[in-house]
Amino acid sequence: MREMNDNFTEIGLPLLSEDDLESLAEACENEVTNYLLSRIPQKSIEELSVSCSLEFTNKLDVDIAIDISQKYDNGQDLDVLVTQAAEFGMSWLEKELREMKGD
Repeated sequence: MREMNDNFTEIGLPLLSEDDLESLAEACENEVTNYLLSRIPQKSIEELSVSCSLEFTNKLDVDIAIDISQKYDNGQDLDVLVTQAAEFGMSWLEKELREMKGD
């Protein structure tokens, strides 16, 4: 499992309710899952779990955790793919927050 939480970008944030945070986290999980499924054959996946958690205190903390295993090797480096998927999730989330803010 790999977690992405050591980089940050300051974009300013819209006002976010707990429901907003929950909806964004769920949508981010779906986007990351779809990203992975578009790059690796679903039939080769033994297990896939994507979790995105958002917590707002003085800043927005984002954790994207991805756990993936394959039934057979299809030639893709899973570590690289997981890193790319987490980066995709962070970019997607940043874009959504900017749109909510009106940038």
